[in-house]
Order: sequence, then structure tokens, then C-alpha cells
Amino acid sequence: MKKVLCLFTLGLLSANLFAAPAQTCQQLEDDYNLIYASKGFCFKDQDAISKYGNENCHTTKPKFSEKEQQRLDQIKTQQKELNCK
Repeated sequence: MKKVLCLFTLGLLSANLFAAPAQTCQQLEDDYNLIYASKGFCFKDQDAISKYGNENCHTTKPKFSEKEQQRLDQIKTQQKELNCK
């Protein structure tokens, strides 16, 4: 879980400090899932479970800070713009 939190913190910092050029759909999905994983989300998708595990999961309805929710909304907007799955 520490690894996930550190990666998540770095992701938020880089997202806030630098306007990322066009990200790929996979990068956006990974960023999105990382935020969920950091909140103890229990994944059902096998790819997400493989990447983040479910060992420390405890919720299917995580609560997010304002900054986390803003980033999730930003990711969703970018995914729509890129016509991601």
C-alpha cells in the first residue's frame, strides 16, 4: 500500500506541477485506477487486480478529497476527448 500511496502522491504532484501533454488512454486509465487503489478500492477487473492487487481493499465506494475528485474528473474529460473505451 505504501508503494501505491507514494506513486499516487507523485502522480498528483506531476499532474499539478506540469500540464501533461496528451496522455494515452492507458496512461489515463492507470492514473484513474491508482487514485482508486490508494483509497482501498476493491477491483473486479483482472488487469487492475494484477497491477494493484486487492490485498488491502476495503471498499467499493471510496471517498475522495477535493483534489482527487478534480483529478478524476479531469481524467474522465481527457478520456472522452481521446475517445477511450
